[in-house]
Amino acid sequence: MKTGDLIESSIWVTGDEPKALLDRYKQDVTEAISYLCQENGMTYGDVTFIEKHPMDDIPEVPDHISGSRVRLLVGEAYVTGVVVETTEGSFVNNLDHKDLMKLRTIIRRYGTRSNADCDAIIEQIGPEAAIDTLRSLH
Repeated sequence: MKTGDLIESSIWVTGDEPKALLDRYKQDVTEAISYLCQENGMTYGDVTFIEKHPMDDIPEVPDHISGSRVRLLVGEAYVTGVVVETTEGSFVNNLDHKDLMKLRTIIRRYGTRSNADCDAIIEQIGPEAAIDTLRSLH
């Protein structure tokens, strides 16, 4: 996933849902997009919704979905950037962005995936160890 990518999430609707349920479905789709972006350390723009009909180029309607107005409700959003996760007042928060990225890259070599996990390890090892590591890279 990278900046500029269009991401989607969708849900089948029968066309007979009350507005409150349709709003809930839109919220679920938006939450799925949010979760996907969070897992990849990315941010996203506004979510827009379109409805696709079974005659459009979409997957086959599941057997348990039926009705004369079946649609695929699709939420779309563009990836807008990378999340920079820091904690106020912390050592990580006071690092230069370039140095923080270097330290996160080093820590990811040991299997840590999220920025939050990397930052927690950087905080745990402390400023002295992090500074020594950065100095050894120059």
